[in-house]
Amino acid sequence: MNNIRKLSGIVLAVAAFGLGLTAHAQSTGTTTGMSSSNWAPSAGQRYIGLNGGSTDLRQGDNSTAYEIYAGGMWNKNFGLEIGLTDFGKINRTGNSVDANGFSVKAVGVVPLTESFSAFAKLGTIYTRTKVTSASSVINDNGWGATYGLGLNFDITRQLAAVLQWEQANMDLAGSSDHINTTSVGLKYRF
Repeated sequence: MNNIRKLSGIVLAVAAFGLGLTAHAQSTGTTTGMSSSNWAPSAGQRYIGLNGGSTDLRQGDNSTAYEIYAGGMWNKNFGLEIGLTDFGKINRTGNSVDANGFSVKAVGVVPLTESFSAFAKLGTIYTRTKVTSASSVINDNGWGATYGLGLNFDITRQLAAVLQWEQANMDLAGSSDHINTTSVGLKYRF
């Protein structure tokens, strides 16, 4: 419940920030170029982003996750992204799980309106996990699949608010499992 409040607070902060920037842009007349032909990603365009949100591991408590990522577009619909994710520390049936990962993902973008676009991500993630119980500590690492869906809301031509859901498959103490992450954040295009 506490994580839901944190996530709600983050969503409200991003929305308020976005509405404030949109109002400022409208009052200064800088919204020209927000048509779908100008805001859409283009070949060679790069971006960086930072997201924060909540993780969910089966049979475990939620935790707070953070992701920093950077990417580039091959054309207006397809690109490549790399990222670092800290999934946080999750309490799970008598033990705790600490996980982080490095990912490489293909990204597909579809414009929905002048300010909204949807995206999908598919790739691989190298994770390092540490499972701690009362009697042992087991470290594990390896490659797994990752995929996700999300929405971009363009605040300006360079700045977008992001809402996304991702799933990362990873090794945990010799078995395979997945962590779902729901997050919000900001993306800066340059």
